[in-house]
Amino acid sequence: MLCPEVSNFPPPKVVSSYQKFDNLENVVEIFKMNNFYKSLIVTCPDELQIPSLIEECVSEDCDYYKVSNCSLAEFVEPVFIEKFIKNGKLYCLSADRKCIVQNCAAVTPEGLLTIHILENIFQTIGLEGSKRSHNFYEVTIDLKNIKNLDKLKQSLEKLETFDFYINWEPNNEKICPSSVARYFFERNISVSVHLLENKKVTPDIEEIPAVKDTDPEEMAEWVGMLAQQADLSPKETYISTYSQPESDCAMKTSRICLLITKGFITPTIVANVCRNVQSYVTSRELENYWMSVSVQSDENSLWQWYRSSPRMFQAHDSSTNVFFTEDSLTVYSIGQLKYS
Repeated sequence: MLCPEVSNFPPPKVVSSYQKFDNLENVVEIFKMNNFYKSLIVTCPDELQIPSLIEECVSEDCDYYKVSNCSLAEFVEPVFIEKFIKNGKLYCLSADRKCIVQNCAAVTPEGLLTIHILENIFQTIGLEGSKRSHNFYEVTIDLKNIKNLDKLKQSLEKLETFDFYINWEPNNEKICPSSVARYFFERNISVSVHLLENKKVTPDIEEIPAVKDTDPEEMAEWVGMLAQQADLSPKETYISTYSQPESDCAMKTSRICLLITKGFITPTIVANVCRNVQSYVTSRELENYWMSVSVQSDENSLWQWYRSSPRMFQAHDSSTNVFFTEDSLTVYSIGQLKYS
């Protein structure tokens, strides 16, 4: 038998928030506060197919690229900065890394290269940085205003090479986003193209709870259970104590469809999905009708909990759930640090 003190671990630190808006752009700004997402779920009640305009947001022109064995010095090359940093929005994140034990890096749309470096390595490269938790330092380089380029390149070349996920949104619509892939290819750096993975789920349900008389946390959990195709009415409470939300205004329909998208997802993609979801909701004349968009963060990315808090690499889980009705938008967010 385990000693009770051995298994008495403290609960993880959880951050949650609940907000209500009548303006979609306020919601879009919440997603723009961070840059790197790994999954998106659209829940569409009273339908067996996702509306085509919504599905096209995650199926057309959503390619992203994986660059392998790339030195950070590549991002400070004047030609690269002129073409891709100053003339578009670059989303770039080190791939397949654990920021609690490994060096990580990211380039964000405002043109900042952020490097998350173990302390013993930081002390050897000759760059200025800020102390972070778990024996890490953070170095931030403004790529639009580089000084002492040669010295900076020498420092960056001391670090190991990285694999990166990259998405570039050019300012000029006539320029192809794949130009960034061609740039790395011409510099003899391995590049592969990737598509967002889409999956549709049509769970078996009896009715659909209404947003207006159901707790947002319960609604977000219900959508998660549907996405996982979990048992909504478990008979054995020892294994699962889950119970569905109770709603007096529930929609009496057994039709529901979910679109689950996974990959390297940018705020622009999320914003396009949200705009089309809102448009579809306002076109429906069914009483208490709603749709939702749920977005999950990349666990090993730069992350900012609030506008007043610093953006830094931290091992975390975070999801933002937006429920669209005809006259309002309800946002429920929850997240936790994996290591406090």
